[in-house]
Order: sequence, then structure tokens, then C-alpha cells
Amino acid sequence: MENVAASGVGIVGVGRCLPGKKLSNAQIEAQCNLPPGTIEEKTGVRERYILSDEESSSTLAAAAAKQALEHAGVTPDQIGLIVCCAFTGDYVYPALACKVQEMLGAWNAGAFDLMANCTGFQVGLTVASDRMYVDRNISHVLVIGVTAQSRFINWFDGDSAMYFGDGAGAAVLGRVPEGYGILANDIMSNGRVYEAVRLRGGGSSHPMRQENVDLGLQYFEVNGMEVWKQVIQNQPKVMRRVLEKIGKGIEDVDFYIFHQANLKLIEFLMAKMKQPMAKTFTNVATIGNTSDASMAIALCDAVMAGAIKRDQLLMISGVGAGFTFGATAVRWY
Repeated sequence: MENVAASGVGIVGVGRCLPGKKLSNAQIEAQCNLPPGTIEEKTGVRERYILSDEESSSTLAAAAAKQALEHAGVTPDQIGLIVCCAFTGDYVYPALACKVQEMLGAWNAGAFDLMANCTGFQVGLTVASDRMYVDRNISHVLVIGVTAQSRFINWFDGDSAMYFGDGAGAAVLGRVPEGYGILANDIMSNGRVYEAVRLRGGGSSHPMRQENVDLGLQYFEVNGMEVWKQVIQNQPKVMRRVLEKIGKGIEDVDFYIFHQANLKLIEFLMAKMKQPMAKTFTNVATIGNTSDASMAIALCDAVMAGAIKRDQLLMISGVGAGFTFGATAVRWY
């Protein structure tokens, strides 16, 4: 490894996994009494994939992780830390990351989950890279974004059913030459709109009981207009904040990987920043909004398509319920 003593921390392998069951707009529109074509017109989403009865967050996460490890040329015993970015783990607790550790046989790794919703993967990269910069004994970290949202969606509610799909994406962080890899991270939040996107059922304020199961608390509640407003107001701000840390501006970014919330929203965001769509990658049309997994899957797909080149300045940025906004600047290696 080049110049390890003064090395950077970069993404050295990527992977992804989608469940096997495809769900089309036509199916959702029929059961939600929406006119044909409504979902694609509003969101740009055409289809998505959801869990079968045999699948779970852990099966998707482990499959994506194995692919990322293979891509990086790294064995499970080389992983020092596993960070799972998820709010739809197999159980409320323990941490999904511990289950993934067992499935991979990564016995040298510490493991924990973090929850930042759709910003999860970017926040995971932040936490993982910070740990690696502080502790030089950690040579590799596995960051996994995974979601099993289909289990928490009322598929007869068009306001939430139109957006979401399931999936997992993973990245292996490793040591890279100085000046490459993750250059800076930034995270900001706006708790004033805490209630705009939520899943209340099962939380300590709304434990699920026989007497409240008919209230619908176990399903997503989404204020799509508030999401749009928060993205447009705050995502450019967090990206500018991280770029200021490295003396760069929006115009210096070569390529963007965004949370895949809504194709129309990504198009609007790029236009607002006066950046061409050729400088970003989208897959939301074919897999929907995969929440914590979306940036990880988009990154994997872009890398495999050869869309990201060595020496390019890459921006990874997301917005998640809460609301939490994050941005990571990467010099691609």
C-alpha cells in the first residue's frame, strides 16, 4: 500500500443487492385508485423491488457486503468495523450489523448500527472514515446501507406507496494514498420538521399493542411537499459547507451521487445548482427510493458503469427524515 503512514481513507470496493420481487407502478396505481401514469409523472419512478417472504434486511445486507468485499479484494477477517445504516433491521434490537458480522464470519470486526434514514450511508461513511483516521490499526471498514421498507408501507396509500423499494448497498473503506479518498464530511439537521416523515409504531411513544394495531401507526407517513422544500433549501447548503472545507465550489465537483428520492427532485436540484445532469447518476426510475441504501446502490452502479474516474472530485450527498442533511467530498482513487 502506498504511503500508508500518511495515507488517506477511500472507497476501495462496492456492492449491491436487490430483492427478487418486482413491483410495477401499474400494480400500485390500481390498488391506490391512482390514474395510470401518475407515479412516473410525479416521481420518475417506474418500478421497484420488494422483499419476498424468505428475504430480510440481513440477507440483502450480507449479499451486498460479500460483493463489495470481492470487489475490494478484501477478506472478512480484514474488516475491523461493520457499520449498518438502517432503520428496518431484522429486529428492533440487537444491531443488524452484528447479524451481518455472523453471516460474513468477520470475527475481527466491531459492529453497530446507525440511523440517519435516507442520509444513512453518507453518515456511515463519515463515522467510518473518522474512526479510520483516528485509529490506524483499522485497515478496512464495511459500511452497509440497507432498507426493508416494504414491510412498513401501506400499499393502499398512494402518498407513500409510490416512492419506495427495498435494497442494500455496501462499500469497503481502505487506506489510499495521501490526497485521495474522503477529503471532508459535513452533517447538518433541522429538527423543526421532525414530524414530516415518520414511522411511529413500535417507538417508545407508540408501542404496538393489540388495542392500537388498527390505527395504522405501523406504516410510513410522508409529507412529500415538505421533503421537496427541505431538499431544495438545505442540500445545496450542506454541499457548499463541505466544499468550503477543502477550498472548492460547486463548479469544481466532477460527479454527484445523490440520495435517489425522486427523479424530478434530482433534476430540479441539479438545475438549481446550474449543473448538467451528465454530472450525476440516477437509478431511481428502476429501483425506487431505497432510503439508507440508495446512495450506496447508486455509487455501486455508477462505479460498475465506469461513470466515475480516478482523480475526479466526487460528491456524495443525501437528505433524510428528521431532517438530516449530509455531504462527503471524495477524491476518487
